[in-house]
Amino acid sequence: MSCDNAIRVDHLGKCYHIYDKPAHRLWRMLWPSTAPRGRDYWAVKDVSFEVARGETVGIVGRNGAGKSTLLQMICGTVDPTCGTVGVNGKVAALLELGAGFNPEFTGRENIYLAASLYHLTPGEINNRFDDIASFAGIGDFIEQPIKIYSSGMFVRLAFAIIAHVDADILVVDEALSVGDAYFQQKCMRFLGEFQRKGGTLLFVSHDMGAVTALCSRAILLRRRDDMYLCDSGSAKDIAAVYLRELYADRPDTHLAGLASEHSPGVDDGRVETPAVDTTVYRSGEIGPATYRVSQFSPRAGGFGIGQGQIINAWFQDDAGSHVTEFDSHEDVTLVVLATAARPLSYPAIGIMIKNRRGEYVMTESTDSYLRDQGIATQSSSEIRAEFRMQMPNLVRGEYTMDIAFAEGPGLEHVQHHWLHDAIVLTVTNNNIVHGLAGAPKIAVDLMIRRTGA
Repeated sequence: MSCDNAIRVDHLGKCYHIYDKPAHRLWRMLWPSTAPRGRDYWAVKDVSFEVARGETVGIVGRNGAGKSTLLQMICGTVDPTCGTVGVNGKVAALLELGAGFNPEFTGRENIYLAASLYHLTPGEINNRFDDIASFAGIGDFIEQPIKIYSSGMFVRLAFAIIAHVDADILVVDEALSVGDAYFQQKCMRFLGEFQRKGGTLLFVSHDMGAVTALCSRAILLRRRDDMYLCDSGSAKDIAAVYLRELYADRPDTHLAGLASEHSPGVDDGRVETPAVDTTVYRSGEIGPATYRVSQFSPRAGGFGIGQGQIINAWFQDDAGSHVTEFDSHEDVTLVVLATAARPLSYPAIGIMIKNRRGEYVMTESTDSYLRDQGIATQSSSEIRAEFRMQMPNLVRGEYTMDIAFAEGPGLEHVQHHWLHDAIVLTVTNNNIVHGLAGAPKIAVDLMIRRTGA
């Protein structure tokens, strides 16, 4: 195996012998000559690929394609039936919930148990315990048996451990689909830093947006009858193949009755023109997205040189009343309050809305609009920024807002206080399926002309 590779998989396969009834397995052990033979099931078969050091590779495929079994063999928790796996470096894995934990142990005890499996000494675990507990963010539950944990708390604790064991290779199996927006953003920041430091990442997900955002390359596992296929390519190309095949195989029988529910003649905005045998469908306005807004979190993680501080932020309506829910077509104002500990030149407040993968979907800054006014402040000043706007019609889901307080124009910014995920925005009631946002003002016509009898 080349020293430039972190992982090498060569003609790897895993076969399970399965029986129609559990009793047949015992029968086979006691009286093999007369017992039902059962049958072989290949979870993974003839898979080969290499992962270079520092590379981030996505593993994609439908349920049952063998993704989790493949990762278990790479991590050494399942022995292959055939083929070989070579790994250069220390591997830390986040596979199924609760793997490597004792449900009767407390969170604290499981930290020591799980970290010891990664060859950390008791002294090293002692030194890292506070950082692990802080990353997990489960509070006093760290002293409770993990059998009472929710799935989100399981993932918090497990991810916190693998983030602090000095792994060369991280294997993450669908973990980022569990947990709240705050924790997902924390994980994405950690993974980004891990990549920048040259770590190797294997990432399994059904979310093609996450795969293309995180991964440079992807591997597609699939099966066609008795054939097992393993294709490798750029993350973008593999995601395109995965989505094409996913939708191509989706049955359309469930659509058969939908058209009759909206048959011609119903007063739903259509204009019929029988003379030319054409029906025109004209849109009204698309329904707005509804935003639910969390409280400002002053203890959110962040960075900065500390000569200024963000102290509060909220949304309000035109009457100046605080609002925690509004629609995307309503005029709202985001207010941000900050204080300056010394005189500042070109003070600027910025906001960044991120999706759960950490991608910016909207950014605004006072600097963009007020730079030419040469603003300066005295020490002990309070700075209030107001962003009056209509929020974008985002795809439903959870988003977080970073808020930054900087000094200096444009690219010369010095960050005094940057807060990660200071506010969580939950978007509901939206028909948009793909993309980041819908066009704010749009009219749509659809014309259908009959071409046959």
